[in-house]
Amino acid sequence: ADLARGRSPFRFPTQPMSSYLELLPVPPAKSINTGIEPCPTSLIQRKYGLPVDDLGAECAPVDQATADWRKRFMTANVGPLKVTGHKCAVSLLHTTLSVVKTEKPKLYAALGSAGMLCMRHVRGIPGLPSNHCFGLAIDFTVEGKLDRRGDDMVYSGMLELYSIFKRFGWYWGAEFRTEDAMHFEVGSAVVRKWINDGVFA
Repeated sequence: ADLARGRSPFRFPTQPMSSYLELLPVPPAKSINTGIEPCPTSLIQRKYGLPVDDLGAECAPVDQATADWRKRFMTANVGPLKVTGHKCAVSLLHTTLSVVKTEKPKLYAALGSAGMLCMRHVRGIPGLPSNHCFGLAIDFTVEGKLDRRGDDMVYSGMLELYSIFKRFGWYWGAEFRTEDAMHFEVGSAVVRKWINDGVFA
């Protein structure tokens, strides 16, 4: 019936999961990131250049970033995590996680991070900057575990986290061609607003 009305049959879990590590099939693409586009890395590169001259497969140290980009990066505690990233993204992450703490305190306490700022190219695509390169994405762990990339399954904890992150314009990597459910990046509309408002730089 939902499909006949043009709505997705997918629903977020309404009951607490027995474990945030329960594996669930990745939701249908049309049911996630609705109205949210990926981070516009090509626009950022055109306007501001790359943080480092040569992007490798491994993360470059922050002190290798250009002076302009170092000014955009900050390190801060954002609740259960200490992160380094773009100052606007770090602020948004803190705001988003404060809602997670209020609405899903057990999930909040189970969260960790595999990193935010990572100045490297996209896996397997030399020359193409990752959104982590600009400090605009974060990879989460839940209960100390990484959600396995590319298996088209997601931890229930990542699914519950997404239900809040989408409200703040974060794009979820579960929709990538190669599913990456640990990955959340600031969506295009938010980044473009920061640029237009003059706060990105």
